[in-house]
Amino acid sequence: MAASSIVRISKTAKEVLEALSHRSGEPMLNVLDKAIEEYRRRVFLKDVNQAYSRLRTDRRASEEFDSEIAAWDATLMDGLDNTEWWNEKGKSGKKSKGRQTK
Repeated sequence: MAASSIVRISKTAKEVLEALSHRSGEPMLNVLDKAIEEYRRRVFLKDVNQAYSRLRTDRRASEEFDSEIAAWDATLMDGLDNTEWWNEKGKSGKKSKGRQTK
């Protein structure tokens, strides 16, 4: 089992945590872990959005960024057969007349 710590939470937060645990059938620790991970991701995306906003206020940096993205976009299908289709496990087949074959 992972190391644990005692953390104080409000009575209201505990009641919500218990209700979510009961509703989901998961232990309170799992519900709390998921909530913390979701919050971490939200904070991360907020920081990313703020960084992009700052980038867009600097015209020169923004133009350089757009140029670099455009250069990488040119490599999107570099060397790939556009009649092939792929899934997460690898090559899955060839397209024929707009349909995927299996």
